[in-house]
Amino acid sequence: MGQIIIDVLGLGPSLDLYKKNGNISIGVNDIWSRVQTDYIVCVDLPDKFTPERLKVIQESNPIKFYSHLDEYKERPDFEKIELLPYYPNQVCQLNTKQLPKSLCSPFVACVIAFKFLGATEIHLYGVDLINHPHLDKKQCEKIKVHFRNLKIALRQKHCEFVIFGDGILRNL
Repeated sequence: MGQIIIDVLGLGPSLDLYKKNGNISIGVNDIWSRVQTDYIVCVDLPDKFTPERLKVIQESNPIKFYSHLDEYKERPDFEKIELLPYYPNQVCQLNTKQLPKSLCSPFVACVIAFKFLGATEIHLYGVDLINHPHLDKKQCEKIKVHFRNLKIALRQKHCEFVIFGDGILRNL
């Protein structure tokens, strides 16, 4: 089996570094306002989004739309996922039926890239966590721990994890 590189896209400033390159792409929420990805992950309730952002989500047409929320189940591309009830604060488990989660959607997208799409290398763009409009510094530090644990777990499974941008995740 060959190398499978998957680009995971958040909506932060380092998304500007991303260029479509033939890799499989998986984005979060209203990513289609910037990039038409192959897959979308949304772990936020529809009422969290402004009407404009929700319209983009509703009008997107990916291969699959992954969510654990029944609010999206009417989508023809909907695929239900199950999330673990806790966060990976000490270790990130990738060998469970339920997916590990964090406080941000791109984390779940990375897990899906590995578990469902067979990534052997994950490239992360748009997850900078600097001046994030919905997260405070303490939450961003927790997310950094979660991503660090994910990076370790992926490496143990022979999947490389490359982070683009200058955000707080850069030096995991």
